[in-house]
Amino acid sequence: MKKIAICLASVLLAGAALSFSGCGEDKKLWQHYKDYFKIGCTMNYGTQDIFDDIAGEFNSMTCENEMKWVALQPNEGKYNYTSADNMVSFAKEHGMSVRGHCLAWHNPLALPGWVFSVEGEDGKPAVASYEKVKERLVTHATEVVTHFGDDIYAWDVWNEVITDNYTEDDTDLYRLDSQWHTVAGLSGALSPDERNAVNDKIEDLFIATFDAARKANPDAKLFYNDYFANNQFKAQKLLTVLDRLLEKGCEIDGVGIQAHYDITSFDWEMLENLIVQISARGLEVQITEIDFSMYDYNGDIALYYHEFTEDMAQLQASCFGKAFEIFRKHKDKITCVTQWGVADDDSYLHKIPVAGRQDWPYLFDEYHAKKPAYYAVIDF
Repeated sequence: MKKIAICLASVLLAGAALSFSGCGEDKKLWQHYKDYFKIGCTMNYGTQDIFDDIAGEFNSMTCENEMKWVALQPNEGKYNYTSADNMVSFAKEHGMSVRGHCLAWHNPLALPGWVFSVEGEDGKPAVASYEKVKERLVTHATEVVTHFGDDIYAWDVWNEVITDNYTEDDTDLYRLDSQWHTVAGLSGALSPDERNAVNDKIEDLFIATFDAARKANPDAKLFYNDYFANNQFKAQKLLTVLDRLLEKGCEIDGVGIQAHYDITSFDWEMLENLIVQISARGLEVQITEIDFSMYDYNGDIALYYHEFTEDMAQLQASCFGKAFEIFRKHKDKITCVTQWGVADDDSYLHKIPVAGRQDWPYLFDEYHAKKPAYYAVIDF
């Protein structure tokens, strides 16, 4: 797969100086794609004003953290919408629609512990039952989607539930490090038959959440969202999960493909095939979190770069260019493409997986200037 990105770069390098400078200066990024799909970005409360100068490049915005469970309902029954509402107002002022992210995720940094806890008979904390957790899940989804109403045009209802395991077992579908799945009975010691029975309970949680969101806002599009990053096994598991959910009548409208990649191992053929396979099931596709890191994604832990070189810039441009070529080709299937961030001065990749390490994953540099990748994206 490294050869793919390198070959793409070599094709574009010769004409880079001509192709990636000066074209399209009179248009915003979203205007280049107004006949294709929405172009989005993510922002965080407290940093959105930093990007006031380039917010107008996008016509969709996702709150990176402000609509996660721990932000909206840190304590049971006590909702706090202040930050999220301010973000929605900022988006409206800059002509951006808003995606909601996300109603349910397993990450303990996004999910308060009380969701899985009750007071025991002895007055001490005890583990909540499956039914109690399901009730809380439905209540949260209903309350949150109702609050935002038509201000949110699409929701990531569930986020990152599929296992990363490289197996072909069609009962090995869901990740073990999720309290949602633990409360349904999933563990590492189950037989395929036992696991399949637990999978049904896990999917009941999903279906109940989608149903609650649909009832709260019938007009919002409802998505399942996940990363796949060159994992063919996980991509196949997604398709199996979709088939199971659709057969059970789940109120799902589409799939969000996160599209976190790096500049040396972008498997564009897998990405394109996944888009086609999701669409073949009658579902929309949104690219929800695209970026191109300089480092092997979650792999290069010891490697540090201290400058963004011309070779990096051109290789990144080739990757972004190829990705958007695929997206344009499948504009009948894709309704939004969102960059997970705005510009290189602020990125989650400065903290994850290596704290304090500089990365340059976006279309705009740390000074908010357009990078070669930007021009590759609009060069069509």
